[in-house]
Amino acid sequence: MNVVLMILDALRYDYVTEEITPNLLRIAEGGAFFTHAFACNSATKLSMPCILSAERDYDPERNIAAVVRRHGHHTALIHSNPIVRPFHHGFEETLDLKSSKVRPRRGLWKKVRRKLPAPVVSGLKKVRAQFVDEEKFLPYSRADETLDFALSWMEEHDNYFLWIHLMDPHIPYYPRETRLDITRREMIEIHDKIVEAARRNYQPTEEEIETAKVLYEEDIREMDAELKRFHEGFNRDDLLIITSDHGEEFYEYGQLSHPGNKIVPELIHVPLIFYGGVKRKPPIEKYVSHLSIAPTVLEALGIREKLGVGKSLWPLLTE
Repeated sequence: MNVVLMILDALRYDYVTEEITPNLLRIAEGGAFFTHAFACNSATKLSMPCILSAERDYDPERNIAAVVRRHGHHTALIHSNPIVRPFHHGFEETLDLKSSKVRPRRGLWKKVRRKLPAPVVSGLKKVRAQFVDEEKFLPYSRADETLDFALSWMEEHDNYFLWIHLMDPHIPYYPRETRLDITRREMIEIHDKIVEAARRNYQPTEEEIETAKVLYEEDIREMDAELKRFHEGFNRDDLLIITSDHGEEFYEYGQLSHPGNKIVPELIHVPLIFYGGVKRKPPIEKYVSHLSIAPTVLEALGIREKLGVGKSLWPLLTE
């Protein structure tokens, strides 16, 4: 059995609906969908250790990739998010599709933010929005590129554990098409305001919050359309696990985006779906967390080795 772990970065649970994510729900209907699943934290760096190591703290030697690799399985990560680089341990292949192209710019803005007052940084970003190349603004690969690459990779490999990390719901919200009367440059300006609001340096208007929510939803819709094609190309005998590392806030608690260590439902209630190699079940209301993912994968692969503090869900998925 091959295992694919797919992380839909920043997808909050209440946006998984028949209207917004029909294809994701088709996958869920063919497997097991946990309706009360929770991330361990509200930011990628803090939530991924629970997924990979079944612990609050990440262990480079005791994580799911390192363990399954020691047991003879090929391990790979396909992504375009520089935040996941600290979690490369145990992966024989780490295929970064795009993020290296934007790393200098990200580092530059961090330095600017540390040295200048927030109003000055905000002004500089407004100037940047007037000159940035609109097509190159998005720092991550979209779902179509990532999943095309993943499907090709899967055709050429066997006996693997593969982590696919999709970034479409993550800021910047930058869908290819929108029902809003807004230009792409205005989307960039909205993004800059979201970042400052997340740091409590800016008070967004109600209209800006609603605009952000629509763009976020449209990014999710576009990602979901690509999941249909992935689903059609997936081998039903393999195991697919789909979840999100955290959710997203739209000023329900005074901020936008997903500040770390903020434990509120909008940020930690996430979808969790197991498909392929499991019995088809009605939605499961049992409360579970990301701590169960790694132990479940090990049991599915027949690896009798304890990892972290989580409890395997495999008996529930196969009974």
